[in-house]
Amino acid sequence: MPVSDVIIQAPTGTARPPFTFTPDHEHLLDEVQRGAFNFLWNASKDAGPGMVPDRASKPTVSVAGVGFQLSGICIGVERGWITRKNGEDRAIRILAALDSNPTNRKAGMFYHFLDPATAGPPPDAPEYTVSTIDSALLFAGVLTAAQYFGGDVRTLADALFEGADWRFFLAGPRDRTSQGFVTLGWKPTKHDDPTGEGELLPYAWIDAGDEHRLVTFLAVCAPTEARRVEPRVYYRLRRQLGEFRDTGPMVWFPWSGALFTQLFAHCWIDYAAMPPDNPAAFSIPNRPRADWWENSRRHVRLHRLKALDAAGKVPTLGENAWGLSASDVHDGYAVPGVFPDPLPMPGAFPELDYPVYQPKDNLGDGTVAPYAAGSSVMFDPDAALAALAYYRSLPPQPGQPALWSDPQSGGFGFADAFNLGTGWVAPDYVAIDQGPLLLAIENARTGFVWKTFHAHPWVRAGMERLKLSTTRAAPPADSGDSK
Repeated sequence: MPVSDVIIQAPTGTARPPFTFTPDHEHLLDEVQRGAFNFLWNASKDAGPGMVPDRASKPTVSVAGVGFQLSGICIGVERGWITRKNGEDRAIRILAALDSNPTNRKAGMFYHFLDPATAGPPPDAPEYTVSTIDSALLFAGVLTAAQYFGGDVRTLADALFEGADWRFFLAGPRDRTSQGFVTLGWKPTKHDDPTGEGELLPYAWIDAGDEHRLVTFLAVCAPTEARRVEPRVYYRLRRQLGEFRDTGPMVWFPWSGALFTQLFAHCWIDYAAMPPDNPAAFSIPNRPRADWWENSRRHVRLHRLKALDAAGKVPTLGENAWGLSASDVHDGYAVPGVFPDPLPMPGAFPELDYPVYQPKDNLGDGTVAPYAAGSSVMFDPDAALAALAYYRSLPPQPGQPALWSDPQSGGFGFADAFNLGTGWVAPDYVAIDQGPLLLAIENARTGFVWKTFHAHPWVRAGMERLKLSTTRAAPPADSGDSK
């Protein structure tokens, strides 16, 4: 069968979010969400504009975390955890700070890490790079807040998104494989001249992973044509096919098998309400049609199957402890992951249509991050809830921080990661782990973030350019201004 004839779609009758949960499950989800929200709201300790730190132990800000924070603030208002005025005021402070310091961005895209007080790039940042993916995660939250609050929030938020020049970041002809795709970012020649001379990073978002699609989707949504990327770029993203046992075919890419690479875009883009897309409509050959929600559901199944296979061989992993993903580990930071078995791609061209590199599973040392299975509640609620309940039931480890910190007492819920083999529990909390947990659960319960994000006129325009549509009713386009 030609690759373009393959259609990844869910079996008839497969339940899609939002789901109906039992009262006990609603209570558990309330607790987990409130803990994650507490971190996004309180970890900044009201310093400066109130941007959430990248992690609890250090003040440096990741703009990706701020994107989750801005959407999380909207959830906090909806759930009654904060007042609308407090949420709106915090959003204005954050957006005004981002806007006020022009050294924090190049061609409208933001440096990955910022100083919490000045909103400029700090000299001691873990990396000194303008990042397209971290900017994309920021912008997804910016657009959500713009639509939800309207007024001054929308004015500030829309100006930031409108200022992003996605075309500036397109890869040139140096490499035929990556030409025309959005690069990973830009580095300045001199750190003391953050907006001066520099060069694009030599890598681009060329595969159809979650981050790749979020970056390219938003590039197509840009309101100014001169800064916008053509929709064909989205469909040119390579779609390698794989399968593992009973998962059915899935699109995957070999550079990371971490579960977060199947989660982040779904926090905002409502793939759960979209039918399989159609690259052939844009004259892109050798690409399967994909229902991306179903594709991620199959990746969740892949992670669960491989965790079951590893039970008794790798610490922690088992029926209710699964979802290998980026997180803290006892000696630093790790990105374990698993992969399907490659499927034949008849008629497709190596490197142009699919990568030839064949990775091996990396099960890590048995460290598990609760956000991975927890965020999978968008795809497999029963398995995700079983995992969250199991993590919640684990007893404290002697001499280690608590895995669970009670949100009713101001705690942040789950720590970033744990390992039952060594007894280690992460002493830290990370914004880009707490954030997706909060947003994913909300979407599984109500679809709120999806509906709000997709109501923004620029998102709707991008959907039209991509010939995509959703079956979910969104709030009116001006709902933010009417609240």
